[in-house]
Amino acid sequence: MTSLLEKWNSYCVLIIILLVCFVNQLSSIDILHNDDIQLLNDLRDSFIDRRHIIPSWFDSETSPCNWTGIKCDDHGPIVIQIDLSKLISPLNLPFPNHIIGKFKSLKHLNLSHCALTGEIHPEFWEFDNLEILDLSYNRLSGILRPDIAKLKKLKYIILDDNSFVGSLPNTFGQLTELKEISLHSNSFSGNLPEELGNLNNLQSLDLSNNMFSGDLPLRLSNLTELLYFTIQRNRFNGVLFEDIGSLKKLQILDLSWNSLTGKVPKEISMLTNLTYLNLAQNDFEGELPSSIGSLVNLVYLVAPNTGLIGNIPSDLGKLKNLQIIDLSFNLLSGTLPDSFAGLESINSLLLNSNRLSGTIPEWISNWKKVESILLSENNFSGNLPHLNLPSLSHLDVSSNELSGSLSEEICNARSLLRLMLSKNNFSGSIDGIFKNCLNLTDLILSENNISGELPSYLGELPIVTLELSKNQLSGTIPDKIWESKTLMEISLSCNLLEGSLSGLVSNVSSLRRLQIDNNLLNGTIPTSIGKLQNLTNLSLHGNKLTGDIPYELFDCTKLISLDLGGNKLVGRIPKSISQLKLLDNLVLSDNRISGPIPEEICYGFQKVPLPDSEFIQHYGMLDLSYNELSGPIPSSIKHCIVLKELYLQGNRLNGSIPEEIASLDNLTLLDLSYNSFSGSVIPRLFSMRNLQGLILSHNRFKGSIPDTIWSTIPSLAKLDLSNNFLTGQLPPSLFSVQSLTYFDISMNLLSGPLAVRLESTSTLLVFNASHNKLSGTLDDSISNLTSLSVLDLHKNLFTGSLPLSLSNLASLRYLDLSENGLQSPFPCNICTIEGLLYANFSVNNFNGHFPETCADVKECNLGQRHISTSKLNSLILVFSVGSVLIFLVLLIGLVKWKMLKRESIILKNVAKGKLVMTPEVTSSEVLLVKKTKEPLSINVATFEHSLLRLKADDILSATRNFSNSYIIGDGGYGTVYRASLPGRTIAVKRLNGGHLHGDREFLAEMETIGKVKHENLVPLLGYCVFADERFLIYEYMENGSLDFLVSTLDWPTRFKICLGAARGLAFLHHGFVPHIIHRDIKSSNILLDKNFEPRVSDFGLARIISACESHVSTVLAGTFGYIPPEYGQTMVATTKGDVYSFGVVMLELVTGRAPTGQGDVEGGNLVGWVRWMVANGREDEILDPIFSGGDVWKDQMLRVLAVARCCTHDEPWIRPTMCEVVKLLKQAKMKSGV
Repeated sequence: MTSLLEKWNSYCVLIIILLVCFVNQLSSIDILHNDDIQLLNDLRDSFIDRRHIIPSWFDSETSPCNWTGIKCDDHGPIVIQIDLSKLISPLNLPFPNHIIGKFKSLKHLNLSHCALTGEIHPEFWEFDNLEILDLSYNRLSGILRPDIAKLKKLKYIILDDNSFVGSLPNTFGQLTELKEISLHSNSFSGNLPEELGNLNNLQSLDLSNNMFSGDLPLRLSNLTELLYFTIQRNRFNGVLFEDIGSLKKLQILDLSWNSLTGKVPKEISMLTNLTYLNLAQNDFEGELPSSIGSLVNLVYLVAPNTGLIGNIPSDLGKLKNLQIIDLSFNLLSGTLPDSFAGLESINSLLLNSNRLSGTIPEWISNWKKVESILLSENNFSGNLPHLNLPSLSHLDVSSNELSGSLSEEICNARSLLRLMLSKNNFSGSIDGIFKNCLNLTDLILSENNISGELPSYLGELPIVTLELSKNQLSGTIPDKIWESKTLMEISLSCNLLEGSLSGLVSNVSSLRRLQIDNNLLNGTIPTSIGKLQNLTNLSLHGNKLTGDIPYELFDCTKLISLDLGGNKLVGRIPKSISQLKLLDNLVLSDNRISGPIPEEICYGFQKVPLPDSEFIQHYGMLDLSYNELSGPIPSSIKHCIVLKELYLQGNRLNGSIPEEIASLDNLTLLDLSYNSFSGSVIPRLFSMRNLQGLILSHNRFKGSIPDTIWSTIPSLAKLDLSNNFLTGQLPPSLFSVQSLTYFDISMNLLSGPLAVRLESTSTLLVFNASHNKLSGTLDDSISNLTSLSVLDLHKNLFTGSLPLSLSNLASLRYLDLSENGLQSPFPCNICTIEGLLYANFSVNNFNGHFPETCADVKECNLGQRHISTSKLNSLILVFSVGSVLIFLVLLIGLVKWKMLKRESIILKNVAKGKLVMTPEVTSSEVLLVKKTKEPLSINVATFEHSLLRLKADDILSATRNFSNSYIIGDGGYGTVYRASLPGRTIAVKRLNGGHLHGDREFLAEMETIGKVKHENLVPLLGYCVFADERFLIYEYMENGSLDFLVSTLDWPTRFKICLGAARGLAFLHHGFVPHIIHRDIKSSNILLDKNFEPRVSDFGLARIISACESHVSTVLAGTFGYIPPEYGQTMVATTKGDVYSFGVVMLELVTGRAPTGQGDVEGGNLVGWVRWMVANGREDEILDPIFSGGDVWKDQMLRVLAVARCCTHDEPWIRPTMCEVVKLLKQAKMKSGV
């Protein structure tokens, strides 16, 4: 009994204990319940101003567990989920750190798309049970703290589209339950922690659109469960780890837009589950591994601009699931693999901007699902194959070497929308060719040899963009074209179209861009054109249009750019121009427009065009030059606030420069030359901080040059005040402006001494103070102008002896001190300046014997030798002939006023291009020293094609330490070497280190040929800058330069070279914006490839001009025999100057003679000799005698001779444009029948 009682007591005690525990548990649950409910109430109170967004939270009859986005546990009111991602509108509140972190049982927190702001505090990371955290699409900032490791159960963390910064904490690696990390579109930086390799359960890792850098950790190869991995748009560098093949489950891999280097690892082919591979925009090298053909599930292969070379792997043809192949903007070569014929699923093939060659294969017609084929900018040749592709909508084969006539079968591709065939050699008529392309919206056929008339059926197609510029189209524009209901862009520039512009043009109400410049249109501009209410761009430049500018034209109130220059328009500028409120580019130059500049002209020029306006390439130009305008500049000019360039030269304008012009804060160039302006040269309070070019020559300005000019116009690079009536002394601050490169005050009445301060600018290249009354002595201070290239002080009143320090001007190329009162002793060391091409000391007071021209330095031996009469007569004869010495003067050229700005921009920008090269050196030891210096980088982002990547050892090995045996050319500013690399031969041009002109030539070539691509221009493949070394890398031209071979070539080859070189030069002048003036066209600058195709080369003297400029002011350069006569008078380089030089090249081809050395006939140059022969009826004797008896070529040679004579006319305006030269040569080819 006792034992039973004891057992009973024990049971009772146990029951009591259990009851106590149960009561305590109930109490705990109740407390937890009360805590979570209270927290929800607190959270609701923080949303009080947003009650309209979450009304259920403020409904007293709704239980908190039923509030929008709240989910409680099934066993009680414990909050396990807060999801506010789908509210009707963002909360736009600070992040509720003080409340959210207290929900201890929370498993799922989604506050995405709430526009929350602020940082995440440490107390937030106290969740014990949180599995899903989504804070994406907010405005959160700050760093991720190491406390994140407290979220031990976290499986998904999504922080996309915020503003988090800093590096990822190493403690991320402790979250071993994680399956997804998504951090894209933040500002995270630094290296990735190695500890990420501990996350063995991770399936998705998205780090895209951040600023992570450094190498990818090798331990990422431990993430064997990974399905999705993207690091797109970061700053990762280094090689891709070879163990990437361990990620065998990976389906999507995106490494694009980084700086990864090395070869694409072949181990990537082990990722057999990949469906998407993106390697774009990296710095890989070498070939795409052939083993990539093992990726049997691959659907997307995207690798543009990755540095790939070599052939396209044929094994890609095994990937039957491939839909997208994008290998554009690489250096791939060879032909399209025949294995591609089996790509049955292919949707898009993008291989543009490579070096692929061969024909476009017929088997492309097997691709029944293909929608886009982009093969532009390669070297494909042959005919365009028949395209029986029912799904094809976009075909781009522009910029290749395709030829032949086009076939009507091209329209078998019934879905064709966009057809891009420009920059090829297609020929023949297009009559009927595209008639059945019933869905065609874009037809781009510019820069071919299309002939015949413009077919009328084009107006019946749904074409939106019609580009047929730079062909040989003739006849009139059919009226049917103007019946189109869809046309928005029409470009027919550089053809042979004639007749008048029909008034029916007004029917194309959708038209936005109309360009018919450089044709043969005549008649008047139809008044009905004013009905084109959507027109934004109109260019009728370079035709033969006559009559007044119709005031109805200005009813086109959406016009942004209007170019009517180069016609024969008369009358006044209508006041109705005030209606063009959006106008920011107006060119009316080279017409016969008269009357005053209307006050209303600046109703436009007040708004910058939208940056996405696809037709606007530049803005802020007003060019009214070379007309017959009169009167003053209207004071309303101050309203043209977006004006950058103002050209009013060559008119009859008068009055003073209005002070209002100083209101144009954006103005960089002001040219008022060749007018009748008077008054002060710089108005009172005249201040223009951005003005770089001020050209006021050939006017009637009086008074002195203000001492404040350099503080009021601090950016001035070019100042031309020549040919005025300026008086007084040169101000003491004359040479103090640091940006000045060109200063011309010649032909004035200035007096007093010439004083150069010690702190004076060393950037001044050209100083011309000739034809004044300057006096006093020339002291040593002038040697402070260390960059001076041209110094002209002739015809002044200087006295005393010349300072010995003049010889310190190492860059001096032109020196004229004649017609002064200079006295002995004569400093002979002046004539020792290396590179001095012209010097004149005549008509001074030197005693004894001295060299008047530095032609014979021996005559500096004073008292020992007299100048013979015959010697003196010959010197006088040479000088009096004029052209010889003047042309030599022009070799140096007045450097374009923008040069300084361009140098600073180009040489200081940090490169994002891909060239990594070391310069040529004389030994490996020197190279090792130079490697320790920081290389000067150049921005190549705007280059036409990607650049070649070479290493130092490659160059040294390829040229055997630049052995003399590898030299293939030597010029004034550098040496060219042949270099052999695996699979190709290149030419390496080493510019003279530390040489002023070496820098300028380097920059000129980078700015010009580096940014254009044309089959008749020598391609720039790469560049290098190290210390004072400058290198340019070109394609190697197997047959050298034309000047060495011209006498050995048959006539068909000569004509082929003539036409090809003309095309290249025409492209520089007309096919590229901004336009390019070459300035040194000659036969030695026309190189020939293995097929004797010509390539225009050597752009070291080239200058860029804007699309509507006709010239560039500079010290003129060139080569004697090729320089046009007007250069000695106008001091400006023009495209018509290039035309003259090319005319001389054509004469060389026709005659077989050199440009100089033709005896005493007409100055001894080839142009003069040809003129003399023609004038004496000996035209047939002009032709190269090696073709005597070959009458089959005679007609064509005479036609080319006629074109050459037009090109070498003394009057620039009579010379044809290069577009016209190409047309005339093509006509010579057709009409001669050979």
